[in-house]
Amino acid sequence: MEAWLFDSFGGPENLALREVEDPKADLGSAIVEVTHAGVNPVDRSILSGRFDWISLPHVPGAEFIGRVTEVPDWAHWLKRGQRVAVMPNLFCGRCYYCVNGNESSCLQNSRIEKEPYLLAIHRQGGWAEKVVVPLQNIVPLPDSIDSEQACTLPVDGLTAWHLTRRVGPKAGETALIMGSTGGIGTFAVQIVKLHGCVVIAVVGDDEHSEAMSKLGADHVVNRNKVDVAKRVKELTSGRGVDIVVDPVGAATWKTSVASLAPMGRYVTCGVLTGASVELSLLSLYSMQHQIIGSTTGSKKDLYSVVQLMAQKRINAVVDSVHPFSELRKAFARLGQHGRFGKVILRVSEKDSNSQVGPA
Repeated sequence: MEAWLFDSFGGPENLALREVEDPKADLGSAIVEVTHAGVNPVDRSILSGRFDWISLPHVPGAEFIGRVTEVPDWAHWLKRGQRVAVMPNLFCGRCYYCVNGNESSCLQNSRIEKEPYLLAIHRQGGWAEKVVVPLQNIVPLPDSIDSEQACTLPVDGLTAWHLTRRVGPKAGETALIMGSTGGIGTFAVQIVKLHGCVVIAVVGDDEHSEAMSKLGADHVVNRNKVDVAKRVKELTSGRGVDIVVDPVGAATWKTSVASLAPMGRYVTCGVLTGASVELSLLSLYSMQHQIIGSTTGSKKDLYSVVQLMAQKRINAVVDSVHPFSELRKAFARLGQHGRFGKVILRVSEKDSNSQVGPA
């Protein structure tokens, strides 16, 4: 089979498409033939050397879907040829958090304070034609969901649903979505709206305003034209927002906190622009703010977003779809200005549940 891998940390120029041996499954795993894979910031972190203990060569690819080609006979709930999504988190299934349905906090992760416990970090990832996947990570996909849409769920949909659940939106509250044009942001806008919130979406380009409104944003703010926190106060009669969803990181921290109303809640799931910020404890307790961290989600969360998409209550925003052989172009698109939504890699041309997307 073919796989994209790297022998040394660095940039996309280090990625190489090579012929490698087909993977072999054990009694607790299945072989998934990958049809589509997402291209995500975490893959960029894997390649860059953020997790410098990874054994090389290594195959990235945290987000992927496909079809089961090999499965143990005793796993009667799965069939060969079945379309599945792969939960990105590894988890033991036995610790305190796993048995309580919070697999993203699995205590088997010895580096839990610094990094997520992802299959694509600790094992070979999804930028390959076939992947060994633990049976407990497999979630069946209904045929009603197009594969390109489904491919956005294991990382972006899952993460957006979990962080929204963590922050607890309520009908009538106002939510500010930073980074709203990204994969997580586009889902967060829709999910927060499902909870009955007034949604303010932050964009970097006016051409995205109409698209954000169609997703459910009540107000769209261009961060390059106005002071976001000031505009938020104008839109909320000086009070601020009840919720800030911020997957961006350090660059938006001050604006996010300045936009919060008294007793407001801030939730983050990313460090794209830096991991360190200054926090005023005086302001924190005086304003009674809540600061919430969130990462990926649980298996139940993944089932939830699959169901929401099957019910047409949420939709993925796909920026572009690239052939497997053009991964470097897909990787470059991830960081380009004007990207709106998800960058997808079409690994297999044999999948019958895909629409043709731009390459």
